[in-house]
Amino acid sequence: MFEIKSIKAVKKDLKRLPHEVLRDIETIHFKNIREDPFQAYELGYVFKGLRSYHFNHKGTSYRIVYEVFEEDGLVVINMIGSRESFYEKLRRRVL
Repeated sequence: MFEIKSIKAVKKDLKRLPHEVLRDIETIHFKNIREDPFQAYELGYVFKGLRSYHFNHKGTSYRIVYEVFEEDGLVVINMIGSRESFYEKLRRRVL
């Protein structure tokens, strides 16, 4: 079981999400990531080393992007949000 931590900017990401989505992230999706962080899609190019976990809620696609530090048993969340313009925002955040 992996421990989940996040960068400071993720706190703002979470405030922008609907309450129902936030609840699902905390109860369902973080649990899935803790149990098997390698189930998410591995990103490439400028996002190499990051993984993108996808889920839907009431017709809206969401992403959780994180980095896995296997030897430390740690997952660091870099960004959470809806699919719309997600990767452009992620690019600005990580580069």
